[in-house]
Amino acid sequence: MWKLKEIIKDKNFWKGSWVIPGASFVVATTILSFINFENELIKIYIFIGLVCGSCVWIVFSLILSFQMKEVKLDIDGSEIEIRKGDIFTYPRNVYKVIAFNEFFDTVVDDKIIASSSLNGQYLNEFHLNVTDLDEKILQDDRMQSRIIETNVNRPLGGKTTRYRLGSVYKDMDFFLVAFSKFNDENEANLKLHEYANCLINFWNEVNNLYAQREVVVPLLGSGITRHQDFDATPHQLIEVMLWTFKISKVKFKEPSKITIVLHESQYKKVNFYKLKEFEENGL
Repeated sequence: MWKLKEIIKDKNFWKGSWVIPGASFVVATTILSFINFENELIKIYIFIGLVCGSCVWIVFSLILSFQMKEVKLDIDGSEIEIRKGDIFTYPRNVYKVIAFNEFFDTVVDDKIIASSSLNGQYLNEFHLNVTDLDEKILQDDRMQSRIIETNVNRPLGGKTTRYRLGSVYKDMDFFLVAFSKFNDENEANLKLHEYANCLINFWNEVNNLYAQREVVVPLLGSGITRHQDFDATPHQLIEVMLWTFKISKVKFKEPSKITIVLHESQYKKVNFYKLKEFEENGL
């Protein structure tokens, strides 16, 4: 019901919904001013009909807004689509983003990386032998400049080279992004300013690599164990993703676009109608 309450409180919804009923009243009033009816009840019936029709239209608009399951936005000339989907169903000519931690760990042991997570599924599907991937990331010239610390002491194991949050390594048609910090307990965590800065770095990295091809991104941040100083819903995480995209000054030219795909458990918690405000109002 929270979606319904937000839509009802939205002034833009009422402005948009009242356009057709308002125009109908204006046209009817104009026409009736030139026609004389012997029976005044006819005008009353017409007025009642307009009121009823307006109510039906507004209820219909409310239902459509409430049941939205996807939305397309134009943000500074860049096309962004937000919808439910499975990132692994997209074809090879589309770049797909997979979130890793700041060490680019690759051990799927349900401790460091859960087999059910996106990066766990990605590694199990495309890198049964992760040694090659580890070596490629470590030796990559771009990634060398993203290293911020080496020989990190990790009591519970894992790789020891730490990369700047938001760093992206291109692997085939996948963008692997360092998107979460790990503590000594190998728990993913981020503070709000780290999350925002990470996204800004990420968008700029993608801008250098995407080669005008579509980029499909999961809801980044939704799988993080702990948001240290904020508690965000899937809807709020999308808003931060859109906000950081806009302030990063990234421009994706046609026909390329960004698609944010949501898991079944996420899209029901998103008010797609409210997301249109980013297109209409900006920051």
